[in-house]
Amino acid sequence: MRLSLATAAAAFAFALGGVAMPVAGLAGKTISTTTSDNSCSRECMTTIVDQVLASMLLHNPNILPLAATYYATENSHPAALGMMTLWRTVTSAGSPSLLAIDTISGSAYFSLDVTEGSEAKKSVLWARIKVVDKQITQLELYVNRSRGDHGFSFSAVELPRNYERWMSPPADRDNATRAVLESLSAATFNPNDTISVTVADDCQFTEEGWSVIDPGPDGNGSTTPLGCSWRQHRPADADARLNLVIDEQYGIVVTGAIIPGKIYPYGEISAFIPNDMKEAQVQQDEWLAKKQASGNTSLLAPTAATGETLQVLQFYNGKLQGQQVMLYLSGPDMKSAWP
Repeated sequence: MRLSLATAAAAFAFALGGVAMPVAGLAGKTISTTTSDNSCSRECMTTIVDQVLASMLLHNPNILPLAATYYATENSHPAALGMMTLWRTVTSAGSPSLLAIDTISGSAYFSLDVTEGSEAKKSVLWARIKVVDKQITQLELYVNRSRGDHGFSFSAVELPRNYERWMSPPADRDNATRAVLESLSAATFNPNDTISVTVADDCQFTEEGWSVIDPGPDGNGSTTPLGCSWRQHRPADADARLNLVIDEQYGIVVTGAIIPGKIYPYGEISAFIPNDMKEAQVQQDEWLAKKQASGNTSLLAPTAATGETLQVLQFYNGKLQGQQVMLYLSGPDMKSAWP
């Protein structure tokens, strides 16, 4: 179901104490405020995610069950929700195409395409929330509107279709233990970790919703979508944020990191290449030198940048089944607002 401003207007009723309670627009789900149990089940977490999206459509974050003190960022910078762009611009949104829930830590990760006024040019919203005592204590929000926000990849059109398999894994799958999923998170941005990861033959690799195709800077590359990989020389972050969300039901792991790199010209477009991918940077330097020597070409100057990323993995049947790189670019030498 896709919510519009009109349907979202009916999505909230208010209980005593000002706690937001979803009604018809969100399948009649409610959060009990009478029980002494302060844990939040999958249904409870799903309801709160729905409330976040509905509040954006209503352009009113004040109806959310926020904690007395909460932490929030939008595209890597801190701000009060009422000052964020998303609560001004979102005009249509469906249910999350991907929703990972960790009832142990009270965290959820979700992503979907949203409309900000133009149905023809949708944006990609991806986010993480943390809930304590049924109140939101953390919101980490990102909205990518073009390939430039990510550095190369973007497809709000492909995202819903590509994420279907993540939410419909085989019923007879062998689920990994929480310990195994946590070990994956620990190794995601630590190339020195010796964990052995087997990649499934049909493992799906996407970046910002797109099945990534690398045509090469001169258009003579591949037309086949890239597959998953577990590279020895993968980007590293010694301060990576581990175990942000561990969804044991779906085998989904979310890990956060800061990745320094450089924006390079790439044919008529550009590409973000992490500094840890030294060979790829050298190849692009050589390509650029040849193009500059030939003349008659207008190219972007290589520029330092930093990507804040949430990498999402799916693991079951003893193999890596899916890999998503969600990233938002900022200036060089950036640090995360999140500890």
